Amino acid sequence: QDLLNYIEIGINQSKSLEKLINELFELAKLDSHDIEINAEPFHIGELAQDIAQNFQLSAQKKDINLQTKIPHDIPFVYADIGLIERAIQNLLGNALRCTNYGGKITLLIAKANDCVKLSIEDNGCGIDQDDIPYIFDRFYRTNKKDGGSGLGLAITKRIVELHGSTIDLKSKLKFQFFQKVNFYF
Repeated sequence: QDLLNYIEIGINQSKSLEKLINELFELAKLDSHDIEINAEPFHIGELAQDIAQNFQLSAQKKDINLQTKIPHDIPFVYADIGLIERAIQNLLGNALRCTNYGGKITLLIAKANDCVKLSIEDNGCGIDQDDIPYIFDRFYRTNKKDGGSGLGLAITKRIVELHGSTIDLKSKLKFQFFQKVNFYF
């Protein structure tokens, strides 16, 4: 029995290491001067809906209400669909990890002047104000126990920057926990 436990621990550690290595390569690729954005027009609402659907089972396991609010008249965006998909997956994955059983996550898309704004709101654990300036830095983690590498938000920020946009985070720890991540394109 002990041998099986050790084997399971070894397998889990090697999976974590593999994920870390893949994220490091991904971030290095995004940082290289040779990176090419394969921009094309697409409906961000359809992409966001598909991604949210892929997270529904994980949300249901934690009894989290994962919903989308996407108006029908959202214009097409011109961006790299694969990179934007990765950014949204990272943000939803973080929201899911940080939202407690019975919580709520909302993915919103709206017109914002001449841009499209994507927001992810949750009532998860919240982020201390002292951590917010560093939250998109490489290897920065607010919770050292969650098993994350601290690279997902750095990757997301780099993807958003490559599209000539910005990403921000708002979080409150009082009474009801709340955080909101916005990015524009």
